[in-house]
Amino acid sequence: MPKKSHRIASKQAAISRERKRKKRAQVAQRQPVVPRPAAPAIEPPVSEPATTAETTSVTITQPPPSVRPAASRYQYVTAEIRKIAIIGAVMVAILIVLAFVLG
Repeated sequence: MPKKSHRIASKQAAISRERKRKKRAQVAQRQPVVPRPAAPAIEPPVSEPATTAETTSVTITQPPPSVRPAASRYQYVTAEIRKIAIIGAVMVAILIVLAFVLG
């Protein structure tokens, strides 16, 4: 019979895989691949003055802003690097002190 910890670990792994699967599906739904609209053709100005009351208006549509996912993937990197640097500096300082004391 498997240990309780193994059962719990396998359940947590299954939950984690399911969360990742749902997250991927949400990202795929949130960022549909839409082709960019072609730039509208702007006609050159006509050299003849217009005699009628008609005016031609050219509407330029801007492409939708690209949706960037929040930088949630790397939000802890700077804090972790800072902790590693502090621990490394403390270890080097201890080694230097020990070298003077023992040497």
